[in-house]
Amino acid sequence: MMTDAERREKARLRSERWRRAHGIGPRRPAQRPWLAAGVSRSTWYRRRKQAQQAAATRAALDRAEAFAAALTRDLAKCAALEHETMAIIAELAAFTARRDLAAMTSH
Repeated sequence: MMTDAERREKARLRSERWRRAHGIGPRRPAQRPWLAAGVSRSTWYRRRKQAQQAAATRAALDRAEAFAAALTRDLAKCAALEHETMAIIAELAAFTARRDLAAMTSH
């Protein structure tokens, strides 16, 4: 008669033989980078979260700066177009005034 420990070991070996027969390799050992960094697991995850939040904030600020630069360029173009439009309107007003003056003097 087998003990509980022997039955468990036999079942474990049977499961392992089945996995290997079906091409399932052994599992990789768990990665524990906090040990390599010399910090606790909670500290490792907390620092990683803070770094991700800082990166997201930097990315948002970079996008905002790019948007502000594009707006500044667009405003400069608008100002140049407004200046050109005002010059055209002034020229048209002068032309209309000359035409009206000429029409009044010819009658």
